[in-house]
Amino acid sequence: MLLDLYEILEIHLSASDGEIKKAYRKLALRYHPDKVEEHEREEAELKFKEISHAYEVLSDEAKRLDYDLYGSTDGMPGSSGAGGYSSNPFDHAYSSQDFHPDDFYNFFSNMNTGGPTPGGRGPQPLQRTEDARIDVDITLEDLYKGKTYKITSSRNIICTTCSGTGARKKAMHKECAACSGQGYTVKIKRVGPGLASKFHVTCETCDGAGKIIRPKDKCKACAGSKVVEETKILEFEVAPGSQDGESIVLNGESDQYPGKLTGDVILTVHCKPHDVFTRKGDDLYIKHRITLVEALSGFSKVIAANLDGRAIHVTTTKGQVIRPGDFLRIPKEGMPVKQASLWFSLAQKKGDLYIAIDIEFPQDNWYLEKNDLVKLLNLLPTDLADKVQANKQQVPVETLNGANIEYVTDYKIVQKSGLPHYEADEPQPEQPDYSSQEYSTECAQQ
Repeated sequence: MLLDLYEILEIHLSASDGEIKKAYRKLALRYHPDKVEEHEREEAELKFKEISHAYEVLSDEAKRLDYDLYGSTDGMPGSSGAGGYSSNPFDHAYSSQDFHPDDFYNFFSNMNTGGPTPGGRGPQPLQRTEDARIDVDITLEDLYKGKTYKITSSRNIICTTCSGTGARKKAMHKECAACSGQGYTVKIKRVGPGLASKFHVTCETCDGAGKIIRPKDKCKACAGSKVVEETKILEFEVAPGSQDGESIVLNGESDQYPGKLTGDVILTVHCKPHDVFTRKGDDLYIKHRITLVEALSGFSKVIAANLDGRAIHVTTTKGQVIRPGDFLRIPKEGMPVKQASLWFSLAQKKGDLYIAIDIEFPQDNWYLEKNDLVKLLNLLPTDLADKVQANKQQVPVETLNGANIEYVTDYKIVQKSGLPHYEADEPQPEQPDYSSQEYSTECAQQ
């Protein structure tokens, strides 16, 4: 039975190159034939060969990956024979014109590495520091006129004293033993039976620098952290006409860190509900109630104060009837249309203002004298303008026997919401189409 190479070196499957080297040195010193007694030398030689073989395989990235895939160093593709050793374990397993064995191998070799690197080696591409996000509540008036937000921000910037090294000048740097000075370690992750992938992670010991410094050599300004705190005022310009949920980005204003791209500061505005106006795109909507007299005869009055403080005075045409459900459209009194420039220009475009009209009818028994009803009957039309509809509704009473007429005075006015609920009002499932030619022909043959 073959021994597991990881067990021989007494290390974990995810051990880094530095951990493998450290374990090998420790065991080699313990089992070296020259370091043991005479009667233990033969056993020590066998053990030393096992340790050396395990280190030879696991210290080589390509051989280690093959071992993780096959679980043995015997019979691996290219391990012996003509042609030498092949680092691709799929070289003999897959071959076609549409699929090259390197495609499958590179997929697993570069999994979680952020992209392929030459020879499967090398650190990850430059990472970014985390973006800073700010949420603010804003009024509809501010979105209409535009607003500048000034926010005090604290962030980390690269220490200017040590230029981000974390060490004082002329400090002695030592190679990081955990990553062997590479700044990253290679981890192995099993992704299935007999399959594994490797990926690079930043070394936690040296934080990706590949070198470590003594405590007394740390930079006094940043205490070895490589960054110092900076406080500054950031300005965000919310342009007129900006939308709810829109974000303003200040590039490169987040935390800095050596070897990383600087993230952004992102401010997102959230519009508060307004008591009068409702925004839909670049248009504004309001509701306004008028009397029945105003709906019939017209009106001239201030409807509302716009978001910039101007009074909106509307005059309707006398005699033009406003009916329930009608809207009054006022052009160019809506929200500004956001432009490239932050502030208003002479050619500023705007949406429209829509006024939803609600007509208030008079109370019951509104008249003071019966003569008022007669005056109203003389002023307003008493016949339907739609003659076709009028004829449909007309019942020829003169043809009916007087005893067949039911005189009703007992009634109640109800709203639509007060009507009974009927099953017939529920949505009905779709019925099959019996009018198709195929169905008609089949019926005709029966």
